[in-house]
Amino acid sequence: MRSHELAEILLASPDCELIMQKDGEGNGYSPLAGVEMDVIYVAESTYSGTVYSTEYTAEENGMEEDEWEELVRTKSGYAVLFPLN
Repeated sequence: MRSHELAEILLASPDCELIMQKDGEGNGYSPLAGVEMDVIYVAESTYSGTVYSTEYTAEENGMEEDEWEELVRTKSGYAVLFPLN
């Protein structure tokens, strides 16, 4: 889902509390605590991947400097919605 698609849905239902589902099977729920915009997402499959904070260095993200610079240059346009617990 793209950000404008989520915005359209949310604007149609103003002032609602956002609850996040833990997984696709509905094994738990939690209120939305926040959004992290300064991230890079690297898909590992069609349904999951790894997120790296752009606020950290290559070393802090466990990468070589050239590998990190390539990710920063080519991977953008992601946001992470994270639950309260």
